Order: sequence, then C-alpha cells, then structure tokens
Amino acid sequence: MPPEIVFCETPEDVADAAAALIFEDQAAAVEDSGIYHIALSGGRTPRLLYEQLASEEWEKTMAWASWEIFWGDERAVPPDNPESNFHLAQTTLLNRVEVGGVFRMQAELPNLQEAAEDYARTLRARFGFGIPAFETLLLGMGPDGHTASLFPGHPALQSKALVEVVEVKAPVPKRLTLTLPVLNRARHAIFLVTGEDKAEKVREILGGKDATYPAALVRPEEGQCTWLLDEAASYLIRS
Repeated sequence: MPPEIVFCETPEDVADAAAALIFEDQAAAVEDSGIYHIALSGGRTPRLLYEQLASEEWEKTMAWASWEIFWGDERAVPPDNPESNFHLAQTTLLNRVEVGGVFRMQAELPNLQEAAEDYARTLRARFGFGIPAFETLLLGMGPDGHTASLFPGHPALQSKALVEVVEVKAPVPKRLTLTLPVLNRARHAIFLVTGEDKAEKVREILGGKDATYPAALVRPEEGQCTWLLDEAASYLIRS
C-alpha cells in the first residue's frame, strides 16, 4: 500500500496532525486490547509533538494509563544528556503525564551489544516472541534519508535482529536502533518531516525516484504509513 501524504503548513501543524492520529491509534488499541504500544523518535522534529501531547488539549483526553512507551532508536549517551532521545521525551512529555509503562533503550551501557540484546528481550517480554507490532511508530527523516538510526548503506539495513548497534560518522556516532523487520511490522508508521533541508529527499522518496534510502524502505506489511510534511519539506512535490 502506498504511503498517505498529508500536507501541513507549519511544523506546529505537523505536530497537531500527529497528535490527532495518535489519539485515533490509541483509542482503537485500548478498545481492542486495553494496551497501546508506541515507539517514539528523537531529533528536533518530535519536540513540538511531545509538547502538544502534554498540553491541556490532549493531556486530558488520552488514555495514558494504557500507554506503553518504547523508542525506535537511542544515542549512546546517558539518559540525562541533551542528546538522548529519552531525555527529550522525558522533559517535554513524560514528566507531565503518567503512563502505564516506559521502556527505554539503555544505550549508555559500556557494552552496546548487550544493551541491544537486553532491549530485544524487553520487546519479547511485552509483545511475545516473533517480531513486535507497535500500534504507532513515530519516525523522522534526516537530510540524508536515514530514519531511526538506519543510515544509507549501513549493514544494519540487512539485519534480521530486532535491535542493532550502529556506528556512523555523526556528533554521537554510536547508537541502538530497531531494524527494518520491526519498523515494517508497525500497524501505523508516522513520519514527521519538517524543514527545507529535507525537501530533496522527500521528492526522491515520495516522488518515486529513489526507493533505496532507509526512510523509503519503511512500508508496513500489514499496516499503514503516513507522511506528515510541512510546507518547507514538501514544496518540491506540492502540485
């Protein structure tokens, strides 16, 4: 199924649209099983979304006690480091609402392979054996087309494990990430993409020119994929 593309005007509008989709996803999950599994993303773009979810508009409408929160990737820094994806969510959302469970990647551990295996065990404990299926998977995209911590040409793109260790040339080079088999089991993958520096990759991926970037490889097998784009990120594909 091709992804759904939603054109928004501003990053704030992207956050609003994402909050509305999350509300729908969690309502359906709670009605079905009483538990809502969501994997959060890091980077700059989700900050507005997390602040929106913690606002009065949404804080009183979400079934927070049913939420189980996970992460799609994490940088190898302590959880109180500003570069930590967990830290971003904690300071903007988790300190303001009380959720059912928080399951962070312990990427600050000295042995990242052990940390990856530990998180895989956590996923199996919460989802059962096999590949976990998140009701909602939040993703961003870098200007190079990477998503989560899956980078172009990296061997982790071929991994069959649930969680991989990744090392790249970046300000924080060592990371943990969920792999493509996990991303593609999501019931709803939501990309939040803002900024003009993403526009060229948005055109290549959503315009059908290049399907090899990691972000282009996220196509849930039995779920849906939604791209929320602000005007700056989408101006090259707007008709």
